[in-house]
Amino acid sequence: MSSKGLSRELSTLGVTQIMLGVIQVTFGIPLFFSARNSFGSDLATPWWTGLWYIISGALTTEIKDLSNSFKVKIVLITNIISAVAAGLGIIAYSMSLYFPLAYYTAYRPLAPVTLVIVLQMFTVAELVIAIGCSILIGRHLFRCCNINSVTPQ
Repeated sequence: MSSKGLSRELSTLGVTQIMLGVIQVTFGIPLFFSARNSFGSDLATPWWTGLWYIISGALTTEIKDLSNSFKVKIVLITNIISAVAAGLGIIAYSMSLYFPLAYYTAYRPLAPVTLVIVLQMFTVAELVIAIGCSILIGRHLFRCCNINSVTPQ
């Protein structure tokens, strides 16, 4: 893939990361008020995951020149941190679904459960996108040599 095509693809993935981060933060507000004592709400999961998605997405969209290896390494690191944050967010949302702290009866309101499921789906999408960006950047950054080329002896 050419450098220009890779830059365009990373820019598209970065915009998607920004949108997922904004969605996480926006849906975190009703989650905070509807499910006060759940793991996802107590740990402020939508806010710190959404913030990392926005940061990594903004840096990914800003990578126009792939020849600057320092900038490419910073974007790679932020995408790896975003993937780790997404993994931790999936764990926190799963714990919110399986261990509800607020409800000691069999009845659980549907709105908090629905919000947690929606946020978990967006977190899984961010995990896939962050891993994809990391792979694309890592392949560009750490390409060593062309294995199929034959050098004359």
